[in-house]
Amino acid sequence: MRLIPKANRFGLPLRLLAISFAALILSGTTGCTKGNLYSTKDEVKMGQQASKEIDRQYHADTTSTDALRVKRIGERLIVHTDVRPGVPYTFKVLDMKEVNAVSLPGGPVYVFRGLLDLVGDDDDALACVIGHEIGHINGRHITKSITKQTQIGLLVGILLQGRGGGVAGDLTQLGMDLLGYKFSRDDENEADSRGISYAYKSGFDPHGIVRFFEKLQTLEKKSGGTPEFLRDHPLTSKRIERIGKMIEMQDYKFGS
Repeated sequence: MRLIPKANRFGLPLRLLAISFAALILSGTTGCTKGNLYSTKDEVKMGQQASKEIDRQYHADTTSTDALRVKRIGERLIVHTDVRPGVPYTFKVLDMKEVNAVSLPGGPVYVFRGLLDLVGDDDDALACVIGHEIGHINGRHITKSITKQTQIGLLVGILLQGRGGGVAGDLTQLGMDLLGYKFSRDDENEADSRGISYAYKSGFDPHGIVRFFEKLQTLEKKSGGTPEFLRDHPLTSKRIERIGKMIEMQDYKFGS
């Protein structure tokens, strides 16, 4: 099951734009940071609202062996990232068969059961994937994109239209829309760079991401279709080559 909302001409889902801004209006806060309408506090509120809905809809796992493994690796990575003060990072597993992992503004990271099955016992590969998702959070990719592509007047107009369910009804969809958010190619490249940097500096083998990509390619050939992870994270030869060069040159510029 994949919830991909229809994109508007600005490249973002209208519902996501509207409810994200509505969340700030209702919470009484607006960001003032350079290049981003959203403060870290705003992002945390947005992520927590979305996470509550995802946890309710998909029964997020935090206690199984798999969930504890994801949390352990995630917390090990956090120590060596460019940590953002005030961001409560969390790591959970969703019992969904798709090969995928997602992150939300303000700290939540979800790994799908299908991805864990594909990775197997390769902690290095899993660390690179989780690092990639942390990279989206630390890069503030969702709220930067909303800030760049959104006109406030358009959002206010959408909110005043009184579409079915009102603002409160829209806010309950926040988690679903963020779960289906698609990042730009530049954001994906930056998250790759951050992910392998975090993994390397945490003592994991960054070649794990290469092994993961190889498994994805094998899966794609066997299934005759594109795995879910590749739909949101396009696996082009250029991207693989770029990551390989970073590893070869030990270009690990993010984290500590």
